[in-house]
Amino acid sequence: MSPSRRRPRVGRFRSLTAGLTATAAALALAACGPGEPKAGEPKAGGTLRIGLASESGALDPHTFSANFLVLDGVFDALVGYGPNGKLRPELAESWTVAPDGKSVEFDLRDGVTFHDGTAFDAKAVKWNFDRWVGKKDFAFFRASKVITGVEAIDPDTVKLNLSEPYDPLLQELSIARPVRFLSPASVGADGKFSAPVGTGPWKFVSNSATGAVLERNDAYWGKKPLLDRLEFKVIQDSQSRLAALRNGELDVIGGAYLAPMTPVEAKSLSKGGAGARLLTGEPDVTVMLGFNPKGPAGDKAVRQAVAKALDRKALIKALYLGYGEPASRFFPPAVPDSGADQTFTFDKAAAEAALDAAGYTRSGDTRSKDGKPLRLRFLVSSNANGMQDARGSAEAVAGALKEVGIATDIDFVDDTAYYEDKAAGKWDIAFFETYGAPYDPSSTAVAFLAEGAESPVFATGAYDRLVDAALFARDPKDRKAKYQALYDALYADAGYVPIAYRTRLWAVRDTVTGFAIPTTEYDLELNGVGLR
Repeated sequence: MSPSRRRPRVGRFRSLTAGLTATAAALALAACGPGEPKAGEPKAGGTLRIGLASESGALDPHTFSANFLVLDGVFDALVGYGPNGKLRPELAESWTVAPDGKSVEFDLRDGVTFHDGTAFDAKAVKWNFDRWVGKKDFAFFRASKVITGVEAIDPDTVKLNLSEPYDPLLQELSIARPVRFLSPASVGADGKFSAPVGTGPWKFVSNSATGAVLERNDAYWGKKPLLDRLEFKVIQDSQSRLAALRNGELDVIGGAYLAPMTPVEAKSLSKGGAGARLLTGEPDVTVMLGFNPKGPAGDKAVRQAVAKALDRKALIKALYLGYGEPASRFFPPAVPDSGADQTFTFDKAAAEAALDAAGYTRSGDTRSKDGKPLRLRFLVSSNANGMQDARGSAEAVAGALKEVGIATDIDFVDDTAYYEDKAAGKWDIAFFETYGAPYDPSSTAVAFLAEGAESPVFATGAYDRLVDAALFARDPKDRKAKYQALYDALYADAGYVPIAYRTRLWAVRDTVTGFAIPTTEYDLELNGVGLR
């Protein structure tokens, strides 16, 4: 199903094939001579070839045009997002939150330089924050609004002043953009971006419509990569990407933002062979249906009928092929403050009864009220993001709604048209997908539910107070209760229909060693990866 994405914690596990490969490698250790790499262990050097579904875009970390994972390789953040949602030092070695919660001081890592030799210091940090803090484009996460000033106290210390205490701040400073750090020397006198120069483990070499190239940063402050070079190759068709992996043209595909696979493609890889293996990870996002309240879906009875008409288990079985599970809440259970499960039951009779009670009479396949047919414009993005078939998913939902007398007009459009139509209110129902770590729950709640939401699931303005109450709660128990109040209100309004928690899917060649599913779908964790 095609989600709306403009774009803790998740556990990791390898497929059975990967486990058997590791076992075989362990049995072969005795065959290694003195000083030779052990079988299956990463060795230094080599080029990793990585699939890309689309161009990398202009690699400015303070805009929305670049691929998340390429950005992550070049640029670092102050704070990192670790397994199970634990925050860890990156460019900031430590931080101190003021007792009143209205400022945070960061002790910057010593001796770090940008790829061009420019010093990473408090002045550079302030310059980067000043490029995005308070700008309208970044209102989707509250850090941009809450930060009122940035002070370079000394070369190694930066202080962020806040309008009010905001506990999600540190987590939001770990996201992919716009919080990553660009060399001030890489911007021209006119303030325009000229080159992607960061402090990350990989340095920029080239970028074009056919792909991008990064090389190892030998001066990296952290664990240095084993590989010499990363070559990203743009292959837009997912089946062609899978074929390139099988024939050895690519070494890595997968992820929500890198080179997504469909469940059918994943199923074919799970059978083994062809020198490649599938890796699966615990679901970290919820796929759902959302409603535009300014139209026929503004009638609660219609929304209730949609929820009752969908056999989610059947949809998941047909469209996810086992790589997903029925969802029962707005965020997956692994997300902090995701709340309690809610009840969504498939019941066609109840769906029809709700429409009957609301005055929608049936004549043929489509119901009507006051002489107006009950038709919903189903806006669907062509960006499937790992779903089997966006059009097929929409048609499956439309078929279920037809059975209870709700007609749908599926409008399958490219991403540009999708967001233009969404902003103009030219839709009634659409697929959505939560952002995943480290954006959940705070940034997704703002983007989906707050007043003026970028991509509203059911944003009527009534949830704005509830969203802010949850975001600004300081006591953990109070925050949990405030988030639950938000979910309860949305549930009472029948404001969304959760469909599935989607399994994370990646695949690598058998020659790749040390690769594990990244902590989040926005990370490029390749420092320990090698080739054999």
